[in-house]
Amino acid sequence: SSSPRRSCPRASGPLSSSPASHALPLSRQEQAQGTVLKVLVSFKSSEIEQAVNSLDRNGIDLLMKYIYKGFEKPTENSSAILLQWHEKALAVGGLGSIVRVLTARKTV
Repeated sequence: SSSPRRSCPRASGPLSSSPASHALPLSRQEQAQGTVLKVLVSFKSSEIEQAVNSLDRNGIDLLMKYIYKGFEKPTENSSAILLQWHEKALAVGGLGSIVRVLTARKTV
């Protein structure tokens, strides 16, 4: 007699597509993501550092969540601009901000 196979629980986190991990209804969440990404992409490169420096730790972590979400669904030129945001956010938030985003239960 063999024991039944156990499956691993589905991963959840900022990069998960699990519906249980979403705080907002998907359509509102997607609208919020789109709005934030439009704002991030609209910044001039020379303004990004000042904007990042104005954020506290929670703000940096939230920014990182939106940056990674933007990497999941790139649009024209968005990846290059998001990489600039990521560079500045990493400089301020350190590796801890990346770890907190990748291990967070709530997504954006």
